[in-house]
Amino acid sequence: MDIERDIVENINCLEIPNKLPQNSIDLIVTSPPYWAKRIYNGSGELGSEETPDLFVKTLADFFDAFEPLLKKDGNMFINMGDTFFGSGAGAWKKYVDKEGNITQHQRNRKEKFFTTKPLQPKIKQDGKLYQNKQLLLIPSRFAIEMQQRGWILRDDIIWRKPNRIPASVKDRFNNTYEHIFHFVKSKKYYFDLDAVKVMGANGKPKNPGDVWDINTQPLSGSHTATFPEELVEKCIKSGSPENGVVFDPFMGTGTTWIVAHRLNRKFIGTEMNKDFFEFAKERFNKSIPVDNHSENLDIETKKQMNLKLFDD
Repeated sequence: MDIERDIVENINCLEIPNKLPQNSIDLIVTSPPYWAKRIYNGSGELGSEETPDLFVKTLADFFDAFEPLLKKDGNMFINMGDTFFGSGAGAWKKYVDKEGNITQHQRNRKEKFFTTKPLQPKIKQDGKLYQNKQLLLIPSRFAIEMQQRGWILRDDIIWRKPNRIPASVKDRFNNTYEHIFHFVKSKKYYFDLDAVKVMGANGKPKNPGDVWDINTQPLSGSHTATFPEELVEKCIKSGSPENGVVFDPFMGTGTTWIVAHRLNRKFIGTEMNKDFFEFAKERFNKSIPVDNHSENLDIETKKQMNLKLFDD
């Protein structure tokens, strides 16, 4: 089966290997759910595992399932954040808008996507890894697990967030970064460094390095965007050729889809959350430029020009 158009589905991403041929994807770029951070679909979802170790193994199983789809010279960029043991991750006590005013909209949003109760499962403290205030190093544990399964880790990119909101903690420094792990499955792989070089002080293009200063990019309404488009753009430009196929198994609100389309790549995406899925389709349709040839087309026709759905 040739992949001629974008394919997006409101399904569990583990169903996609049965729908696509092996060696059909050039690049996987995604931000999977973090452990014990948010509620997206209810009990039993990825990120709700009883321990960080179980989460790491479960997440690695997902990418092992996608491995046959990835071309031998393909790339994979995975965004991951960390958490502290015993923290109230996800527990919001204030519901404020940008002006600091409490609103029902913000209250509803945070109760739906973040919950008002701590999300971490009850794990008995052991005085070692499992003790309050311990940074769990989940990204590092995941990277090592992937290495043990045969994946080659080429980069541990630091995504630094210059516009990170200050934390209220007083006994540690505010966290201002997340990891972007760059994995490959063979020692020879596609990589276009020239596409992402930046201008150096001497006026010549240079390697941008593995610390990327990129602001977070919030979305309006009751949704959030883990990925800023600028970050995804770097991954797609360096990790896939034009007309290549980009896969985001945890599509969320569609940032990877929008950027892939803009950069002339084909896209495959899956998202279990129905609200996110519908929002991603709406957001994608709004992102399509209107030109002299398409301005008179209705939105459904525009969508069908760019999108093939297995199950709409």
